Order: sequence, then C-alpha cells, then structure tokens
Amino acid sequence: MLVLLAGALGLAVAAVVLLPALVGPPGAGPEPRSAVAPAPPAPDPATPPGEARLAAERALQGYLKQRAQLELLGAEAWGGDELGAAAAAVAAGDRSFGQRRFVDAAAEYAAATQRLTALEASRPERLAVALAAAGEALEAGDGAAAARQYKMALSLEPGLEEAERGLARAEARAAVLDQMAAGRLAELAGRLEEAEAAYRDAMALDQAYAPAADAAGRVAARREELAFGQAMSAALTALDAGRYAAAQQGLDAAKRLRPEDRAVRDALHRLAAARRGDELARHRTAAEAGVAAEAWGEAAGHYRAALRVDPAAGFASAGLARAERQAQLNERIDHYLAEPTRLHSPEPLAEAERLLAAAAGAPATEPKLAAKTARLAALVRAAQTPRPVTLLSDGATEVTLFHVARLGAFTEHRLELRPGRYTALGARPGYRDVRVTFTVGADLAPAPVDVRCQERL
Repeated sequence: MLVLLAGALGLAVAAVVLLPALVGPPGAGPEPRSAVAPAPPAPDPATPPGEARLAAERALQGYLKQRAQLELLGAEAWGGDELGAAAAAVAAGDRSFGQRRFVDAAAEYAAATQRLTALEASRPERLAVALAAAGEALEAGDGAAAARQYKMALSLEPGLEEAERGLARAEARAAVLDQMAAGRLAELAGRLEEAEAAYRDAMALDQAYAPAADAAGRVAARREELAFGQAMSAALTALDAGRYAAAQQGLDAAKRLRPEDRAVRDALHRLAAARRGDELARHRTAAEAGVAAEAWGEAAGHYRAALRVDPAAGFASAGLARAERQAQLNERIDHYLAEPTRLHSPEPLAEAERLLAAAAGAPATEPKLAAKTARLAALVRAAQTPRPVTLLSDGATEVTLFHVARLGAFTEHRLELRPGRYTALGARPGYRDVRVTFTVGADLAPAPVDVRCQERL
C-alpha cells in the first residue's frame, strides 16, 4: 500500500510540475502536431529497474503533453470515448507503476499516448462527418439535430464560418418551418397575400432556405396571374359594352403586370379601333345632321375631323367635297341676298346668273337653297328689267348719259333704264358744266331728273 501511495503521489507531482511546462504559458496556442514527440518504445524487460522507471516516467510525460494538447483543442467535447479509453490505459499504467512494474507501466502509458495521437489525427474526418450529418439533418428539417452537429463541428474547429452559418440556420429552422406551415395553410385557403408574406418571413429567417424562396415565388406568380386575369376580364367586358375608359383602365393594369403580353397588345388594338370607329360614327352622324340642316360649314368641319381620325374614310372625303362646294355656293348667294344693289352692276349680275345656273334644280333635301335661289332669281330678274326714267332740261343744254348715249338738247326725254346708278353730264356754251347722279331702283322708277346748265362763266 505504501508503495502504491508513493507512486500515485509521484504521478500527481509530475502532473502538477510538468503539465504547465508542457502546455506552455497562459494564452499560448496549441502546438502543431509535429511538435508532439512520438511515444518512446517500451523498455526491454531486462532493463535495469532504474532505467525502466525513467522510461515509464518519460512515457507518462509524453501522455500528459499529448493530453494537454488535446484539451486545448476542446477534445472533451468531441473525443469523449477515446479520451476515456486513454485515461483507462493510464490508470492501468499507474497501477503497474505503483507495483514497480515499470516496464508494464511504460507500455500502458505509450498505448494511451497512441490513442490520443490517433484521436487528434481523426479531427479532419470527424469534422467532415459532423458537417455532413448537420447538413443532412438541416435538409430533413431537424433543426435540433443539425444544431448539435454544427456545435460539434465548432468544437472541432472553432470559428469555422460554414459551421457558424449552419448553426444560425439550424437554430432558426423551427421558426422557419412555422412560417412555412402558416404560409401553406393561407395558400390552401386562398389567402395568397398572407401566404406570400409568411413565406417571405421564412426567407428573412433563413435566406438560404430554398423552399421558402420557391414558395414565395410560386404564390407571387399565382397572385400576378389572378390579378392579370381579373384585369383582362374587366377590360374586355367593358370594351364589349362600349365603356372605353373602364376598358383602358383595366388594360393599363394588365400591361403593368405583363408589359409584353400579346393578349394585352391585341386588346389595346381592339380598343383603339373601337374608339376610332365610334369617333368616326359620331362625326358622320353630326355631319349628316349638318347636311340635313343645310349647315354646310358645320358638316364640313365634322368631315375634316373624321378624316383626321381615318384619312381613308371614303364617306368623309366625298362628303367634304360636297359640303365645301355647297357651303361656297350658299355663301355667294347669301352675299347677293344681303346686298341686292350689287346686282345693278354688270359683273356681279353675271356672277349671280352663274350661281343660279349652278344651283338649278336644287334637290328637295335642300329647301333652304331652293328658297335662296328663288329669291336670287327674283332679284336678278328685277335687276334685268328696265324701268321708265324721265329727264328734264332747258332745250339748250347738251345732255350725255354716261355709258348709255348722247341725248342732245331737250326739254323732256323719256327712256327705259335697268336698275342701277347713272350719271348725266350737261354742257352749254358760256355756262359751267353740270353733273347729275341718280339711281334707278328695282321696284320703282325714280322721280324726273333735271339736267341743265344755269351758272354763267
């Protein structure tokens, strides 16, 4: 017993004295694996006791150094079984050492050290296994299992970015799945806006979670499809009913959703054609009303507007030509009807006769024109009908009627003149000439016109 107690005490002292030196000063990092000396070979059974004891102590020292190295690497978290097996081997070595079986103790210490060396060498493989298991658990939706594996990976390699990201995703997985379930329920109930919001909340919790992005995209596409269908349906219904403003509003909404959609383009073409057709019909109706009312200027304006809508509108081009012609004819007739005295001149009278020829046989659909031509014809006849005119003089004055004839000297001269304005010139030797202007009306003959020279020179 005393021997065993002495051996245990020696091992404890060795651990206390040697371990700090082996590990290094506080804050120092772990030594690279190449710095760990391989376990010394077990001594030969025939080795003298003193040398055998020294070999056992050196083997224990190697074990303690290796154990300190692994503790700095956090092996308690990832190498429990192997650490336990190594500790059991050391305990066996301690017993052998206490029984002064130094050769056996050295072999058992060496075996424990080899276990620790193998354990450290297994870190990369253990890290790969932990990461793979964590990924599989995360893919299966088991956030707790994935978190355990990522924590194991971080204990094997602290600060590993892949493991830290994975741990964050694993810890959020339960909340992500809750949002996905809420989104699915809302989607099945037809509450698409709510479903998309839930899926996007899941994306915010784990941006790398592809099912959330896929679900959000699917619901967004479905919402767009429904909105597009509703907009197109409303637009086409309004278009068929002739409610063009509502149709335009619906098509604008559909175009915002799908700018390049062919159905939208076709519907917009239909809407534009319908609007053109309605505008043409409106101008045609208004023009025809103007024609019926013999408001030729108004009709011409509507025909021009129709041609601006559709330059190929045949009714508008033909109607415009007639409207302009009739408008000009009525305007010229109205001009003479407003100033009948213009017909007393030869050129205006000739033009009025041409107008009457152009308006001859006015159709029954133009009663206003027929009435105007009748009035103008009466004025023309009156302007062409001579009226009796009496000129008086003193028998000594030579009278000349400009543009008519030299009448000579007389005391009274009767003649017939067409309505108009005339000038008579009187001349007499020794007297100042006189000019007398008078007008022959279309209805009544003028009073006698006196032409005589009375002022002596």
